[in-house]
Amino acid sequence: MLTNDEPVYEEQENAPDPWSLSQVGEKVRRLREIKGMKQESVAQELGMTTNGYGKIERGESSITLERLEQIARVLEMSPLDILRFDEKTVYHIQNMNSSAPQGVVNNYVATEKERALMLEQIKMLNELIANQAQVIESIARRKT
Repeated sequence: MLTNDEPVYEEQENAPDPWSLSQVGEKVRRLREIKGMKQESVAQELGMTTNGYGKIERGESSITLERLEQIARVLEMSPLDILRFDEKTVYHIQNMNSSAPQGVVNNYVATEKERALMLEQIKMLNELIANQAQVIESIARRKT
């Protein structure tokens, strides 16, 4: 039983506010990167300068609900999905047919061990891609 002097929850000291400009901007930036989009192309689709859009991602400029909705449209997700985004959550996005253009998102919170393994796999795959690019480049040089 709780009494009036017992805290219902403990706030973490210095924990970032998930609704702050910098946190929303960081979420937008990470989602854009995950989708493989460039700042320039997102800014162009929004009718903004790259510098102006960059300020949103860095949390240096306020973001209206209307602008968040526009960004969400460009990223092909809902504004709520942007606000709820947590990098510790693994997203599996599966494209569906035209009856479900938004696709299906299955998510779960990854443990630190799972996340570390996935990051290591990504690192190894990036190294493999870099090695393959070098092989292709050397073959191309031999042909010329």
